[in-house]
Amino acid sequence: MKNLFVIIFACGLLLKFGNSLKIDCDNPESIKEDRIHYCCKHPDGYQEFVDSCAKETGFKFIKHDEEAIVDITADHAILGTCFAKCIFNKLQFMKGDDLDMPAVRKHYEGKFKTDPEYAKEMTNAFDHCHSKSIENTAKFLSNPIFHVPGAKYCDPKPSVILACVIREFFHNCPADRWAKTEECNTVLEFSKKCKDALTTI
Repeated sequence: MKNLFVIIFACGLLLKFGNSLKIDCDNPESIKEDRIHYCCKHPDGYQEFVDSCAKETGFKFIKHDEEAIVDITADHAILGTCFAKCIFNKLQFMKGDDLDMPAVRKHYEGKFKTDPEYAKEMTNAFDHCHSKSIENTAKFLSNPIFHVPGAKYCDPKPSVILACVIREFFHNCPADRWAKTEECNTVLEFSKKCKDALTTI
């Protein structure tokens, strides 16, 4: 599960957090993004989908030194749309061109019967992100990289939803899954305060 939650480029990192830490949005180098998966732990069980879709789409995971959204190439962003679509198709989360929320709910409630809080938070995240998917997809497509002549990309809605879900879950991580460290608290506050500063959530 680690790689699934450390690969999606930023779609917009907002929301409000406390003022307990001084955050410099112009200094993302101070944030160790490759350690984000240690802060809010997800259960295992999705790596085969990740590996399979990465191979099928040619998607390569973001490198540790690619800290800013400007460091992500157009090709990487475009391949990301196909990678996310592949993941959603393998999980059977799509119905036509839209997210199938009943299928999402059934998946998490069935797969995580013994962890209802995780199932609830993931379902809530998908529900929230699905409700904003049209608006967020339009915003995503306004990026100049999608207007380069000859650019071939997949339906971006799955990648927009997946990036949003990763962010929402990270920002609402269940207490029993959150690593209560200064480093993780700093990353959380940074991600909520600094729009488009991180690449991984």
